Amino acid sequence: MRALQVPGYGPDDRITLQTLPPPLPAPGEVRIRVQACGISYVDLLLARGAYQVRPPPPFVPGSEYSGIVDAIGEGTDTHLAPGDPVCGTRQGAWAEYICVPAARVQPLPPGIDPTLAAVASASAYTALYGLRERGALKAGDTLLVLGAAGAVGHAAVQIGRALGARVLALASSEAKRAAARDAGADAVIDSGSDDWKEEVKRLAGPRGVDVVFDPVGGPATDAAFRTLGWGGRHLMVGFAGGEIGALKTNLAIVKGAALVGVDVRQFGEREPARAAALLRESVGWFTEGRVRPLVRQVLPVERFDEAAALAQERQGVGRVVITF
Repeated sequence: MRALQVPGYGPDDRITLQTLPPPLPAPGEVRIRVQACGISYVDLLLARGAYQVRPPPPFVPGSEYSGIVDAIGEGTDTHLAPGDPVCGTRQGAWAEYICVPAARVQPLPPGIDPTLAAVASASAYTALYGLRERGALKAGDTLLVLGAAGAVGHAAVQIGRALGARVLALASSEAKRAAARDAGADAVIDSGSDDWKEEVKRLAGPRGVDVVFDPVGGPATDAAFRTLGWGGRHLMVGFAGGEIGALKTNLAIVKGAALVGVDVRQFGEREPARAAALLRESVGWFTEGRVRPLVRQVLPVERFDEAAALAQERQGVGRVVITF
């Protein structure tokens, strides 16, 4: 099978397309013939050895896919059958075949576009886990979404609106702000403005922001935390801005506010049954049309270098997908 492989973490190591033997599904697993997979910021960080998890090389990166069930492991009790269209999240997705625990594979209705399905579940899953399970977002709350046109931020805008929150979206360009508006944001703010924090406070009103959804990090984290009202929750999702933010901890006391970590990887490892149920729900949000990812480019795996370069562009709007 064709697969993209990381040979090592040295300066001369780069992701290359290799021919590897296809994996065999173990008991409890199904094998997926991958049709499409997304390229995320975290995927590229992990491939460079710059993420908090460093798999031993050589390894196949990638974390989100869509495809067709190809084989079922001996003795696997599952409702899935060969030929079923599916999607899900799993390390090693940048390959023609991947073996996944059957409980972590989500069936899709016939006719769903596999390029959309490949990038729908992970973002919706992260946003739903963060907003509802970790942030206790409820109807009537004010939600501030940083990086609102990024993959997870875009999903958070849609899910926040569906949960009944008033959504304030922060984005850096007019194209990104337009995408946030189209996703349902009640108001959009230019993150490049010197006074965006004051604009958020004005829009939030005297009660302040209830929940901040932060996949950006860096200086924006401190500024966004300061917009929280009493009892607010700041959800730390990631560091797409390239820096880890710092907070003055007295702010948490003054505001009675909480900094809450959102780590879907550990959630899946520590609470697999809850995680599987939430992933099923997240895929349902996509198949019902309540969450729609933005895809700006679809390229064959042979053009991976081009796809990776596009995925790292700060000004681009929408996901980049590779196909096998």
